[in-house]
Amino acid sequence: MLRRDDLLFPMEEYERRLDALRHRMGAHGVEALLVTDPEGMHYLTTYQTIGYYYFQALVVPLESEPFMVVRLLEESNVVTRTWIEHCRPYLDTEDPIAKLVHSLEEFGLDKRRIGYDRKGYFFRAHEQEKLFSLCPNAKFVECSGLVEEGRLIKSDHEIALMRKAARAAEAGMEAGINAVTVGASENDVAADIHYAMYKAGGEYPALSPFVASGPRCLIGHATWEGRAIEPKDCVMLEIGGCIQRYHCAMMRTVYLGEPPKPLKEAEAVVLEAVQATMDTIRPGITAKTADAVNRSIIASNTIGAGQATRSGYSIGISFPPDWGEGHILSLQPDETRLLETNMTFHLIPWIQIPGLGVMALSETIRVTETGCESLLGFERKLFVRE
Repeated sequence: MLRRDDLLFPMEEYERRLDALRHRMGAHGVEALLVTDPEGMHYLTTYQTIGYYYFQALVVPLESEPFMVVRLLEESNVVTRTWIEHCRPYLDTEDPIAKLVHSLEEFGLDKRRIGYDRKGYFFRAHEQEKLFSLCPNAKFVECSGLVEEGRLIKSDHEIALMRKAARAAEAGMEAGINAVTVGASENDVAADIHYAMYKAGGEYPALSPFVASGPRCLIGHATWEGRAIEPKDCVMLEIGGCIQRYHCAMMRTVYLGEPPKPLKEAEAVVLEAVQATMDTIRPGITAKTADAVNRSIIASNTIGAGQATRSGYSIGISFPPDWGEGHILSLQPDETRLLETNMTFHLIPWIQIPGLGVMALSETIRVTETGCESLLGFERKLFVRE
C-alpha cells in the first residue's frame, strides 16, 4: 500500500476497509477477490473513471498487495487517485481477460481460490467464461456482496461527504421549484437544476434528475422531454446531489394553481408516512418493519392512490446507471436484515394519483444510535406555484 496524504480519505480509512474485507474473504474461504464494479473499486481505493464500460478489475489477495488491471488510458486514474502500487494496463488491441490471467500468474494467484461477483453489471458472462477457460487451475468462488457488506455502514468521513452532497441536492431542488412556471418547459427546469447543483459543488450524478409534468408524472422514471408546463399541472422533481461519487437524493412535488382536494389529501398521507417511518427507524429493527409502517399509511388514503415500489433503499457510492444501493439493501416486505447505526437510506414515500399526478416527498436519512436523522434541510411539503 502506497502511503499518501493527498487522497480523499486518511490512509487509516482505506486500511480499515481493506482489513474488514479480508476478514470476510477469510470467512468465505477465498485467497483472492476480483472486484469488478466501479463502486467497489472506489470504496476500496477511491479509483474512479467514467470509462468503466471497458473491463477493469481490482484484485485483492488475502495476504499480499492488491493490484489493478485497467485499460491503458485509465492508468493515470490509478496513479493519481489511489494508493495502489501495482497496475497492469492493457492496450485497446489486447484482450483484457488474457491480461488479467497473466497478472494472476505473475502474482502467484492462478492456482488459488478466487472470489468473483457473478451478478455485477460490469463483469459480463462471456468475460467470466473466458476467465474460467484461460485459468483452469484456479477455483472460482461466487462471492457477490462481499465488498457491498462493508459499504452498507458508512464511516464519519463518508457521512460528511453525503452531507455535502445534500447541499448540492438542495440547491438543485430550490432552483427546479423556482423554475416551474406556466409556459416554462421541462428542459428549462432541468437546465436550472443542473446549473444550481454544479455551482453548489456537485458533480455528475449516477442518475439524471427526474423532471416530469402533467400526465407525464404518471410515467415511471420520466425525465424532461420539452413539454411546456400548463396551469393545474403536477410537476414531479427527483434530484440526487453527488460529491466524490457519494449521493444524497430527494423528491418533491410542485403544483401550478390551487391544489385540488385529492392532492392535498395525498400530501397529508405522504407527510405522515415519511415522518412515521423516520420515527420508527432505529438500530435493531428489520428493514421490513420500516417498510410496513410506510406501506400501511400510504394504503390508508381514500383517493385510490398507491405506491408501486419499495419504501426506501440504501444510498451512498454510485456510478451510472443508478444512484442507489438498493441491490445491497432495500426497505421492502421480504427484507429481514437489521438496520445498524450509520446506514443511510433514501426514504421514498410517494403515491400515484390516477388522472392527477404524483405526490412525492422523500428524505435521505442516516440511522443514528437512537433513531435517525435527515441529511437534508429542505422544506417537506407540496410546493404551490402560480
